[in-house]
Amino acid sequence: MTTVSTLGDIALVAASLGADAIRAVIRSGELAVATKTSDSDFVTAADLAADDAIARAITAARPDDAIKSEESGRRAGTSGITWVVDPLDGTMNFVHHRDEYAVSVGVEQDGDYVAGAIVRPTSGAWIAAGDGVVRAREGRPGVTGTTDPEAAMFSVGLAGDADMRARMLDMIGDLLPIARDFRRSGSSACELADLAMGRVDVYLGFGVNDWDVAAGIAVVRAAGGRAEWVETESGLPLLAAGTPAVFDQFVERAAKV
Repeated sequence: MTTVSTLGDIALVAASLGADAIRAVIRSGELAVATKTSDSDFVTAADLAADDAIARAITAARPDDAIKSEESGRRAGTSGITWVVDPLDGTMNFVHHRDEYAVSVGVEQDGDYVAGAIVRPTSGAWIAAGDGVVRAREGRPGVTGTTDPEAAMFSVGLAGDADMRARMLDMIGDLLPIARDFRRSGSSACELADLAMGRVDVYLGFGVNDWDVAAGIAVVRAAGGRAEWVETESGLPLLAAGTPAVFDQFVERAAKV
């Protein structure tokens, strides 16, 4: 059986090839921006090119595995391993020429995310995890040791529904008195990579999909953090992640949405 560390290596190779494909589309200037489910749900030539490059890499290395991708749907497999792929997380940022987007390739096995890699095409920065080990191109990964919520920086990912966004903004206002401050990049993959690198203390992703966070869950846990799915009072799925000492205080309030 392939080891988890090997899965992590494959995830990094696949995500890196996805990032290469995105950079190639940028150089061509042919972004081919279109929308999917709404006027703010974008897909571009870069998403599709990265998706194809990632799928080819995974298939070459692991032909019996399943693949679940935001852009190309699901391919069945027989191995019990599923690759959960967001070829370009943060497409709205990409469309608006912002740098906060990333390629996310996670690995699900036995109901858990056991490996993954996140690569940022603009800088080439990457973080990857497998077999409980996390490594990064720049610096040493590890969640912060923050123990006081008032010293904690939290980040958020917001669902698209306007009414739910308003409720989540109220929740942010409820959290601010117990926290140092908050940030929002518009990319769950980038936020979770930053958490695993100790740049924020907590991430609260409301209404996110599994392909947005699969790799991020793997790298955060390998970096010593907690990452758990929580159902809020309104039934909205919440992916909460953070440094262990302040995790519960933030989740308790965020779950009231």
